[in-house]
Amino acid sequence: MTIAPKKILLVHSDKLERGKLAIMLSRFGHEVQFSCGKDCSDQLIQAHDVVIVDDRLSGRSGLDFIENISSRQRKKIIYLSPLPSLSASIKMQNLNIYEWITKPADPLKLAVVVCDYFVESAMGQALSTN
Repeated sequence: MTIAPKKILLVHSDKLERGKLAIMLSRFGHEVQFSCGKDCSDQLIQAHDVVIVDDRLSGRSGLDFIENISSRQRKKIIYLSPLPSLSASIKMQNLNIYEWITKPADPLKLAVVVCDYFVESAMGQALSTN
């Protein structure tokens, strides 16, 4: 299966880290846009195929950011965080996000998870049209 280039929103406040991650994702032909998480509306999230959210954003946590996104849009979120506490782990499960990756995030591992998401989405769309 060939995956066409997709639009990725990387919500991350660390410019150096997000740059490393974006380089790997763009090598697969994807268009990567950035946000620090301050003024990120559901419309901006909806305009992207997948959203990668870091746990530490400018002025709030990544979990707080995710909670403000509609439940439908949360299904396309990949969350980057260190090993969470038990309460944070339960909270993440209840948010119904696509995947959680421990930090520091390996750029290649992130690219594989993103690719898996696109394959699963394409397969789901193909099944729904048949």
